[in-house]
Amino acid sequence: MDYAEADIDPRRAATACYASARILAFFRIHVAQITLSPLEYLDEMSHMNGKTFTDNQLRGGLGPAIVELAVSEMGFVWRPTSQHDTGIDGEIEVRDPASGNMTGLIIKAQVKTSGSLINETDEGFDYSPDRRDVRYWLSYNVPVILIVCQSETKNAYWLPVRELASGSGERKKFRFNKTRDRFDRASAARLVEFAKATTPWANAPSLEVSETLLSNLLPVSRLPERLFLGEALHPDAKSIVNALRERKLTCEFVLKNKRILTPRNLSDTKYQFLVDQGTVEDFATEEWADTNDPDKKRDFVHLLNGCTRARFQSGKVHLIFDRNQGCYFFPASSDLRPYGISYMSSKKITDRQVFKVMRLRSKVFGYRHSAMVVHYVRYDRTWYAEVTPTYYFSQNGRALSRRHSKWLKGIKEQEKNSSVRGQLVMWASILTEPGDLLGDEYPFLAFGSPVSFVLGVGVDDQAWRDHESAVNVVAEKIIGQQFELVE
Repeated sequence: MDYAEADIDPRRAATACYASARILAFFRIHVAQITLSPLEYLDEMSHMNGKTFTDNQLRGGLGPAIVELAVSEMGFVWRPTSQHDTGIDGEIEVRDPASGNMTGLIIKAQVKTSGSLINETDEGFDYSPDRRDVRYWLSYNVPVILIVCQSETKNAYWLPVRELASGSGERKKFRFNKTRDRFDRASAARLVEFAKATTPWANAPSLEVSETLLSNLLPVSRLPERLFLGEALHPDAKSIVNALRERKLTCEFVLKNKRILTPRNLSDTKYQFLVDQGTVEDFATEEWADTNDPDKKRDFVHLLNGCTRARFQSGKVHLIFDRNQGCYFFPASSDLRPYGISYMSSKKITDRQVFKVMRLRSKVFGYRHSAMVVHYVRYDRTWYAEVTPTYYFSQNGRALSRRHSKWLKGIKEQEKNSSVRGQLVMWASILTEPGDLLGDEYPFLAFGSPVSFVLGVGVDDQAWRDHESAVNVVAEKIIGQQFELVE
């Protein structure tokens, strides 16, 4: 071939041929030794340069991505630390989602990512940070949080570092609660309160928090169809009660102006000893239930209270009524041993101890009975039982203890919302439980489930507790700087 015709430089062509000959010679020497084709040999050599990217490196980049997404969903700003990272992966600045205004409230964050969690259960897991990291986080002049991300589930959990550290920051394991410590959109309010704790003078946004409130109002779902009124043949209520007890009869009644008002049919033969039969009248219950006359309304409430006492005397759950305290309480066991009951909570069957021995070492100081107070109120022509959980403290299983007021005040000061709510759910379950196959259901009074309300605003209970705790920590730190604290 004539190079001139092909417009090819003869010297460049010669150089290319020489280089190709050298490469082929190289492969003939080395490929013969490793029994690989030239392409296979080049591929093998490319894997021997020492450059790899491990699963842990990939997982480490996943955590900040999970955090950034969660922070964005909160309406806040995530700023990763790109240089000189010595234990802080980024910061969160609180932003007002409604206006877009930045608040200047800053939270530093360390993000750890793991494929598996230590001692993981359905409720939580453990995490063990480096002690040097903990000491470093505690030295910051802005709040610091630790975020642990699970690479498999893409879930993240967080705790304030001040909660992770004991006085010396030497703890080895920190327990995360999967429900309380979940790092997602619902964490916004708790993060704001945490940030405000160290800078209480800062302006923080008001976040929308929807909340479902469970009231202690149970609607009365059943009332007597008719009420009966007649002239009493007995001089007072005590005589009526004794006459009923002798005949082993039940009769809920109100005695006023020597006239008996009751849901029991006074014309029935077994009740003829109570009233003059020529004076018996009957009325639709609505005439008393819907009245605006304060006296008739008061009489109707007294009658409802009588029906409530009768219901617990004849029902599956037997309760004692104490007139002085105005409460119903669980009776003591025959041998004064503690006992509990099972009831249906919002999702499952739950047990609660309702009679408890108060003991210090081997000495018994008294007994604690779960109790409730019931008041009847009417709203918009509907009657409700207003149920207030409380306790009854006895000295021997029945008589009121002299320390009742003191013990009741003490336990009420310590109780949290969750405890009171749990007791309310128990009482609501008892009040709404229908009769069983072995006995008739009480005919004159029944209740519906507690009324609940969904509000567009609410209080994050955990955030409130965190804020209160953090303020106390800051206050103690400031006081410690100004004064010498003496124990």
